[in-house]
Amino acid sequence: MLGTGLVLAASAAAQQSHSVPLQGSPPAVVMPPEKSAVELMTGFGSYDAGYGVARSYSLRGIQVTDFGVLQEEALRQSRFGFSGSYGDISLTHDLSPDNYMMVGVGAGGSLLFPEARIDLAGYQKFGAQRQYVVGLGTYFAEGNQAGRSDKGLVLSGIYYGNGFVLEGGLRGNVANPGNAFGPSEYLAATFGSDDRRAIVVRLEHAKETYQILTTGTQKVDYMSNSISVQWHERITRGSLLIIGLGYYKNPSYSDKSINIGWRWSFR
Repeated sequence: MLGTGLVLAASAAAQQSHSVPLQGSPPAVVMPPEKSAVELMTGFGSYDAGYGVARSYSLRGIQVTDFGVLQEEALRQSRFGFSGSYGDISLTHDLSPDNYMMVGVGAGGSLLFPEARIDLAGYQKFGAQRQYVVGLGTYFAEGNQAGRSDKGLVLSGIYYGNGFVLEGGLRGNVANPGNAFGPSEYLAATFGSDDRRAIVVRLEHAKETYQILTTGTQKVDYMSNSISVQWHERITRGSLLIIGLGYYKNPSYSDKSINIGWRWSFR
């Protein structure tokens, strides 16, 4: 599939009105919502089967405006002997107290990223405290190679519990050439909040259709599994440390990765 994945706007937007303290920890002072934030991340991955290493650098900005939440990201990545950059911008806008939408556009260079991508999604809140969120999104990505493209639908859901958030989704992706169908599903859990400390665990199971390998874009037909864990630790009122570990496995190779970042919050 073409990177990057659909931005799950339900997470960012819905959490503006929810706070989930980490169970078993002392009560934390709930901070006022962010007006803006800047996040800098760097990552390193190591492949087996002779595929070498991967490196990534990203800069992300978030701005809360009268019209919605504006997010921008710039990403630089190298893997399998290729290097490239990708940038995107998205807006999450409230339609009513119970409904909101997200629209995003992006563009990139090299085989690693789409030449152009557009995302559109709508979300509905349910429950007495709006603790349930259901979303439906669609996307289209034109590849940086003749004939390559991806399109699909994403069904997602979020539940805000007492001290945790559960999130899951199903994606149906169609890759060209060949209209190859590659479904995937994921489940994520967040314990705590960025006001003090949060732990995020994410699992994904997917059918791979096209991959970028050392020889370029290759059509494949196998299942993959991945798991990632992130630790968010509030250091000061305006800064957050982020440390993540990831593991990816398919029948051809596996990848172990580590990510370290810092987030500056402006309230």
